[in-house]
Amino acid sequence: MDILKELKEIFANIYGGDVDLNSIQEDTGLFTDLGMTSISMLYMALAIEEKFSLHFANEDFSQFRTVGDIVKYIADKKTA
Repeated sequence: MDILKELKEIFANIYGGDVDLNSIQEDTGLFTDLGMTSISMLYMALAIEEKFSLHFANEDFSQFRTVGDIVKYIADKKTA
């Protein structure tokens, strides 16, 4: 499973054509580069929970600064 590719699809659904998916890499900042807001973060979390069959705890959100943080989180949860 290519987690980054799956996340790009989620970002495409959130942002529509407003973001260049090819520019999204693991070091892409969620807030600094993608301009995520608390609302878009909520949409992203719901989509990730559905796609990857995960559940986020409220405190999990505070650790996400980059796309790579989310990739690592999902990978760790899937192997746990």
